[in-house]
Amino acid sequence: MISALIPTYNSEHRLVLTLSALVPASAEGILKEVIIADEGSSDGTEIVADASGADFVSTISKSGFALAEGLQRCTRSNWVLLIQPGAILQVGWQAEAASFIERAERVGTEQNLVAVFPSRTEEFGTVAQLKQKLITLTHRLLKASCHQLPMLIHKDHLQQALANTSGINRQAQLQKVLRASRVHWLNGTVIFQNTAR
Repeated sequence: MISALIPTYNSEHRLVLTLSALVPASAEGILKEVIIADEGSSDGTEIVADASGADFVSTISKSGFALAEGLQRCTRSNWVLLIQPGAILQVGWQAEAASFIERAERVGTEQNLVAVFPSRTEEFGTVAQLKQKLITLTHRLLKASCHQLPMLIHKDHLQQALANTSGINRQAQLQKVLRASRVHWLNGTVIFQNTAR
């Protein structure tokens, strides 16, 4: 049902956390494959990918070729979960993702729709909560600002949105994808863990 595509660059520690959150979906048969699209890492990113059983594709250029190469390797599903290293999807995300896909295909709106998992802070206190509300508001008003959030997107739509973007960086590529899409906000959340940057 879903192929996970994870763009990386020297992301070995953050990648471990992201992959561990995907295990339940793989065990349930919802996640069919994991593709690591690497931009020429010099750390142990490839070792982590190999140990997890993910398919690893690497380019020596950081100019946006890795994402397109990784997308070509997504062959087991029509839906792609595009997720950044360090993003940890919270328990139950796979059921909501499956429900979204079924609904989008039933209604016939999958061709230009992207589902986004909003972020959630683990910090306590009023300041942290206000900061989180500001971030959420920014993401809702400026959809291109949520390029780091996990997104679920139909493979054909992602291919079209990434056309002619191989010369630009990953952030610009993802912002282009979001601008070309209608955004649906999911109820599930993601937290970010930034270890060993």
